[in-house]
Amino acid sequence: MAPPPPGETLDPRFARPRTLFFGVGAQKAATSWLDHYLRGHPEVCLPVRKEQHYWTTHRLAGASDRRARVARQIERIERRGVWERLTRAPKRRAVDRAWRLNEAMLRDAAPGHRAYADTLFQVYRGQPVAGEITPAYALLPSSAFAEMAALGRDVRFVFILRDPVDRLVSAAKMNVRKELPGEPPAVGALAARVAALLSDQEDPSFLRSRYDLTIARLEAAAARERILYLFYETLFRQEAVDRLCDFLAVARRPARFERRVNAAKPDAEALDPALADRALAALAPVYAAVRAKFGDEVPGRWRRPAEASAPPLRQAMA
Repeated sequence: MAPPPPGETLDPRFARPRTLFFGVGAQKAATSWLDHYLRGHPEVCLPVRKEQHYWTTHRLAGASDRRARVARQIERIERRGVWERLTRAPKRRAVDRAWRLNEAMLRDAAPGHRAYADTLFQVYRGQPVAGEITPAYALLPSSAFAEMAALGRDVRFVFILRDPVDRLVSAAKMNVRKELPGEPPAVGALAARVAALLSDQEDPSFLRSRYDLTIARLEAAAARERILYLFYETLFRQEAVDRLCDFLAVARRPARFERRVNAAKPDAEALDPALADRALAALAPVYAAVRAKFGDEVPGRWRRPAEASAPPLRQAMA
């Protein structure tokens, strides 16, 4: 583990677990399912709530401000009467406290990451493994990954890859639904959202499919053996889950594959083939880079662009 910067003393709680881990994405690649599975493992501790956004808030320029959403939730908690707050079930009180800790964590960027430790270890009971899953971490710079890797004696990263176009479209559908919750998406809304992303390839929603860039930044900061890459299309098999447990050095436990968290709903609108081809061409370098790195591990269900050249995975590491 690298020493902390001069004058910085890490909160001692980071040294308590044998292993710290971070799930860094990808968004819409079963990270919620993975979070649910690990919460049921007696050797693993996760925060009360998924997606802390600590590192994106404090280390990613231009990241969306999570603090506004958290503040709204705190306002809802404050509106409850005293009796309602006192009689809430223990699990609900723990969730309320988690929101308050999250608010303090997102405000506090003090050395030592103490406010982050308050959230990460809120329900820690001596488990050998502790960590969190925030898909937005896939966008972090190498310097942030290096800082995360220096938090403990054994820090590990998990990154799930999904067919890049499928992930892009799934995320676009989710964002369209968020714009008008409870209402069916307008005809053409999905196509308009995907077209906008293809026109602005610096948009974070597009960059979440640039696995080649995430891999480059991650491997510039952490040893390869400290990173586990999984594929969404082959994740829902016991052998994949066993591989995860082995990576974290915890006991293998059966998973419930029939349970899907935040599963996509059927949509009346399908992506126009011409637009799908545009997306495939835009993400062709990702397909090429991933196939060059993982070879036969890449699921056969991944698309195959007609032409793609793989850029060096060491690009864009800053």
